Amino acid sequence: MKTEILTIMVLLTFFLSIGQETKKLDTIYANEKMNLALFFPTNIRQGIVGATNFVFSYNRERAQPLGLLKATKGNQSNLLVVTTDGKVYSYIIKYADSLKEMNRFVSFSESIGHEHQRESLVIRDTIQLDSNLVVHKQYPKAFLEKSSKAMLKQPERKNIIKRKEGMSLAIKNMVYFEDLVFMQFEIKNESGIDFDIDYLKVAMVIGNEKRRASYQSVPLRPRYVYKMPEKTRHAETSRFVYVLPKFTLGDNEKLELRLKELKGNREMILRRRL
Repeated sequence: MKTEILTIMVLLTFFLSIGQETKKLDTIYANEKMNLALFFPTNIRQGIVGATNFVFSYNRERAQPLGLLKATKGNQSNLLVVTTDGKVYSYIIKYADSLKEMNRFVSFSESIGHEHQRESLVIRDTIQLDSNLVVHKQYPKAFLEKSSKAMLKQPERKNIIKRKEGMSLAIKNMVYFEDLVFMQFEIKNESGIDFDIDYLKVAMVIGNEKRRASYQSVPLRPRYVYKMPEKTRHAETSRFVYVLPKFTLGDNEKLELRLKELKGNREMILRRRL
């Protein structure tokens, strides 16, 4: 096992030494009538706008992932945001009379790089392979597959579990590596009925879903999925791995898993601090 992990580390070091690409900046629109809410993958440490007709506000006393952008009429400018994990995000910002979006969930792939450039390469574009699989260019599929396979062989270090009507959904292991989180899940079926899987969604949530005014959910879309089954039959246990973008939970945030049955009414929701 030690030899296998060492091989993975050497491979990753090699692939991370590959050159960088220039990333085209997205444009964000704002006005004085509405707040544009920007939810970043990790908490905001610093946010700067380049012109006085734009205002970007965030919690400077207690770091949170939420920032609010407003604008008055004037020239376009730029927004620079640095998060607590050192990621740098940059956008062109313009005034618009009406907004097409009032909430934007920023993904790790939108980062233009790291504040310590020698330690971390500029984040590069992603490749969409299918509806459940997104592989980051920094991490070849072979590396993600080999790392996920090795993780399934490791001893289980967690047992965060939800049980309902003979079904159970559990987090069995988590490993942080660079800007990734390898997360091992387990589905166990003792319900007497096969469980066809529609989806397993992962998100960071804050507040109570029943009180919508205070509830916020930031989805964490996997960059790679290893060995996820289409169904878990009765008396069967399925174990698989999601490779997620790196995340950290704030004081009031929880990780949420939603496992939904295909063409059925069964749904399991696991919501817990890690």
